[in-house]
Amino acid sequence: MDSPFPSVVLVASLIFAAVVLVYVVLDRTPDWGLLGAAGFIEGLTLVLLVVAGIQVGGVDLSGGALVTFFGYLVAGLVLLPAGFVWSLAERSRGATAVLMVAGLTQAFVILRAMQVWPS
Repeated sequence: MDSPFPSVVLVASLIFAAVVLVYVVLDRTPDWGLLGAAGFIEGLTLVLLVVAGIQVGGVDLSGGALVTFFGYLVAGLVLLPAGFVWSLAERSRGATAVLMVAGLTQAFVILRAMQVWPS
């Protein structure tokens, strides 16, 4: 977590949310492009989780900070798939907006994980 990689994941999540906002404004339902982008962000989050798991031995995450940190990263792995399932099941503008909220929440949990990690 001592690299720019978490910031890359954060920015990718925000760009994803902005693209989904365009879909909401145009009243479009999610397509394969959005699914691919969400899968890419999921892959980045998974790599971040593995890298953090390797680096955690060299830092002091005392008390509940360790659980909180990995809780945020695991939540990040669940958010986009859950939002995608919801948006594909309902197929409405509101369901597509749920996917946008999932992207924003993904960015938030990565930001919170960065704040919990000791600098």
